Amino acid sequence: MLVKERDNHVADIAELQRLLDGQITAKQRFLIERELKCIGSGARGEENSAYYIDFRYKDSSNWAIIHDLRLEYRGFVAQIDHLLINRFLEIYVLESKNYYYGIKITPEGEFLAWNGKTLVALESPIEQNKRHIDLLEKVIQQPGFLPTKLGFILSPSFLNYVVVAPNSRVDRPAMAKFDTSMVIKADAFVAAIEKRLASTTPVGVISSLAKMVTQETLDTFARRLVRLHRPSQIDYAAKFGVNVVGAPTSKEHLEVLEGPDQKSTGVTPIPKPKPIEPNNGANASSSDAEKKIACEKCGAAVDAKVVFFCRMNKKKFDGKILCRSCQKAS
Repeated sequence: MLVKERDNHVADIAELQRLLDGQITAKQRFLIERELKCIGSGARGEENSAYYIDFRYKDSSNWAIIHDLRLEYRGFVAQIDHLLINRFLEIYVLESKNYYYGIKITPEGEFLAWNGKTLVALESPIEQNKRHIDLLEKVIQQPGFLPTKLGFILSPSFLNYVVVAPNSRVDRPAMAKFDTSMVIKADAFVAAIEKRLASTTPVGVISSLAKMVTQETLDTFARRLVRLHRPSQIDYAAKFGVNVVGAPTSKEHLEVLEGPDQKSTGVTPIPKPKPIEPNNGANASSSDAEKKIACEKCGAAVDAKVVFFCRMNKKKFDGKILCRSCQKAS
């Protein structure tokens, strides 16, 4: 069962695009465009993983799926991409990564990525996810949070997985030198779970059955976790040092960016962005902020995904914002 869907990034993309349209320095433009690329890359990685997870487990009442869970605890934050929980209270904690050129893992456990020119060191997603699990474990140890059975508190087990895009290349060291079995491609993750469950020993089966919970208990536990979700609120103008002036961006502008096909998670509110000074100076008409983003060829309204795609493919579309139909015709 799907307890929480992925958060959308419509508001973040809208705010960053608005900043790009203002009077900013070349350095600010570079940083903002890089932020947009990071959001796009991360979203694609999470979308890949979510697709395979949902396809297999969304309709199963024996599994609970939580996407994009952000927890805060005593000044620390864990941004968990995906949680998959079964009735044995096995919690699969998944970190999604989208390595465009692939990755190399050294015998010492160092992660290296090719950026098109050279190998660069990355933060270990395995260790990153271990910290997520550590904070998650502390959160659920709060009194009354964990389910009970016959008067005993049931303790879940945690499994650490790093899920990469199906088309990502992964160069691994020998298993004897460094175990990378928890780094797995998104399209192979479900099969890995099934294989793990099938290989459980008789003793392990008995142990799991002892703490098996009902479907209702699983649902209740998962929804308790979702209630702890704390969406992030990023002030991009402050982050990139952009001065903000003028009238607030209209509600209609955000609705056009979100588009009719965007699903609301029911958890993440869309913050009202602060407007910035437009390119044509301080005397620009206030109606400029209310203009809907439209295809520069046919005039049709376009959503945030289309705008983002066009910005990331400026050369292909000559710097224009084109709707999907006009993209195909170009």
